[in-house]
Amino acid sequence: MYLSAFSVAGLASLPFCACALTLDTRQTANQITTVNLADDTGTPMHLASGFLYGIPDASEQIADSFYENMGFNYGRGSGAQLAAPARGWIFGLTEFKNRFESAVSNYNTARRYNAKFILLLNDLWGADGTQPAGSVFPGDDGDWDSYDSFIVNVIAGINSNSMFTDLAVDIWNEPDAGTLFWNGNQEQWLTMWSRGYEAFRASLGTTVQLFGPTLAGAPETTNTWWTTFLSQIAGDGTVPDAYVWHLEGSTSDVNDDLQTNIPILDSMLSSHGLATKPIVIDEYGVFAEQCPGGSAWWISRLERYNVPGLRGNWLSGTELHDFFASLLWKSDPTDATATGYWTNGDYQVYQYYNQMMTGHRVATTGSIDRLMDSYATVGTDKVRILIGGRQVTGTWQVTVNSLSSVGLATSGTLDITTFQFSFTGSHTGNVGAPTNLGVVGHTYSDNSVSFPIFQTDTTTTWAFEFAVA
Repeated sequence: MYLSAFSVAGLASLPFCACALTLDTRQTANQITTVNLADDTGTPMHLASGFLYGIPDASEQIADSFYENMGFNYGRGSGAQLAAPARGWIFGLTEFKNRFESAVSNYNTARRYNAKFILLLNDLWGADGTQPAGSVFPGDDGDWDSYDSFIVNVIAGINSNSMFTDLAVDIWNEPDAGTLFWNGNQEQWLTMWSRGYEAFRASLGTTVQLFGPTLAGAPETTNTWWTTFLSQIAGDGTVPDAYVWHLEGSTSDVNDDLQTNIPILDSMLSSHGLATKPIVIDEYGVFAEQCPGGSAWWISRLERYNVPGLRGNWLSGTELHDFFASLLWKSDPTDATATGYWTNGDYQVYQYYNQMMTGHRVATTGSIDRLMDSYATVGTDKVRILIGGRQVTGTWQVTVNSLSSVGLATSGTLDITTFQFSFTGSHTGNVGAPTNLGVVGHTYSDNSVSFPIFQTDTTTTWAFEFAVA
C-alpha cells in the first residue's frame, strides 16, 4: 500500500538480571519464543530485505552502500503518482512511455544489486490512487481494445529494454481495496486477469513470471475475491507462478499473519485441485510496524515460512520514490533529487540481519500469543538471535534449546551479549549501529538456557549473541 493525495531488554543499564531468570510461568506460558540450535533450516537468504518503490529514478542518487549494507534483494514499482507527462496509459501513449521509463530505471537499479523486481500494471495504466474520477479501467462497458493494446505496449517495453532476468508482473494490484486501484466488479477483474495472463504467456513464455492475485486481503474461505480467483484459474489454467497477497492489517488480527494464511491457502488450493506454488508477500507491515521491533517480527515470520517479503510503503508523491520505504531520510525531503541520506534505527535491523546473521538458519517458534518472535543463525563464531515484538510492551521469554549442538556443555554458565536497536527520532531519526549493552553470564542446565525480554516500549528491539565452542 502507498498513500494517495532488555534481555533484560528495555533496561539499558541492566542488560540481564540473573534474578529475573525465574519467571512466573502463569504469565509467560503463552509468551515464550524458542530457538532450536539442532534444527538447521538452511542458508540465510534474507527473505525480508525488499521494499515497494523507495528507489529514485536517478539511479546513482542513493549510494551503493545503502543498498548493499541492508542486503536489498527485491524491488517493486512502476512510476506510481508521477506527475505529467508521466501519468500512465489512460493519459496517452507518451505518458505511458514516460512512466514506463521509471519502471525501467528502478528495474536496472535493482539488477545492479542482483535484486528481483516486480512490475505493477495498474500503475503503468495510471490507476495509482490519484487517478481522476471517471477514469477508464480495463474492460469498462465490455470494451477490451485499450487493455489489449496496453498489454502489447508493456510487452514491447519489456522486450526493448531486455527486462528478462528476475522480472515478475503483478497483473493488477489490490483490486479488492475499494476503488483505490480498481473500479470494476470481480467478473471484470477476472476477465482482465485471464486476458493479460494469456497475452504475456503467448509473447514471453515463462521468461517473465506472473504474480497474483495480489490482493489486499489474505486468503480466507469467506473472501470471494480469493474463491472466485481460484475457481477461475482452475478452470482456464491461468495459474500464477507465485501466490501473492499483502499483510498490512491490524497487529491484533490473526489473519494478518502467515501462520494463519498458509494452512488456509493450502486447503483452498487442494479443494480447487490446484498445486501449491511459491508465495510472495509483496507488501508487509503497516507504518507503525516499520520500526526495529516490528521489522524484526516480520523478518522472523517470513524466514520461518521461507516467504520473500517486501516492506509496504506509506509515503506518497515524490517521497514514494525515495527513502527505501522509510528506512532512510535526508535534510530536505521535499527535494526529490537531493542527497545527503542517513539511516534510521529500523535500517540498522536490516543491516544487522544482512551482515551479521550468517552461517545457517535454525528453527524458531514464535510466542503462542503471536506478539513476540525470533530469528536465529549459527555462524562459525557465534549464535545470533534477533527478537521482534508486534507493537507491544510487557515481559516475554526466550528459550534456546540444544546448546550441545554448537559444542557447548549441557549445563554451566553462558555469556550472552545484548545489542539494543533504538528508534530514536522515529522514521526520520539519524541512528547508527545498535548499542552494545554488555555481557552477562547465565546459569543453565538440561541443555537449555532461558532469559526474559522486558519490552518497555513498542519500537525498540534486541539481538543476542554467544560464542559457539
